[in-house]
Amino acid sequence: MVPWPGSRGLFLWGSPLIVPRTAGPEELEAKRVELEDALNRLTAEADDIMTPRPHGS
Repeated sequence: MVPWPGSRGLFLWGSPLIVPRTAGPEELEAKRVELEDALNRLTAEADDIMTPRPHGS
């Protein structure tokens, strides 16, 4: 998708998520949950930053 001219964008990133090559099913699931939580936090932060606020707030 190409943004419209004059539109705003935002890049956010979190800490690296390290998954050992030897990770078993339980550790993989834990890392999946950790990744999902991090993505949800970043999405909420981006939404908060990009949400227009009334003047004077």
